Amino acid sequence: MKAAANKIIKERRMRLGLSQKELADKAGLCLNTIYNLEANKGAAKLETYEKVCKALGIKITYLL
Repeated sequence: MKAAANKIIKERRMRLGLSQKELADKAGLCLNTIYNLEANKGAAKLETYEKVCKALGIKITYLL
């Protein structure tokens, strides 16, 4: 995914009033995964994006 997708994830998380830890818990991921995703560090798997999108209540196509 592009950096723009990670920005959308961060903006949506903040709009929902979730901390990175809360999003990680809701998505079943570790905090470092969310941090790295939002900071554009490394490449995340599609499965990770799917979990995050589900936790945020958005479709993965919204990120494209």
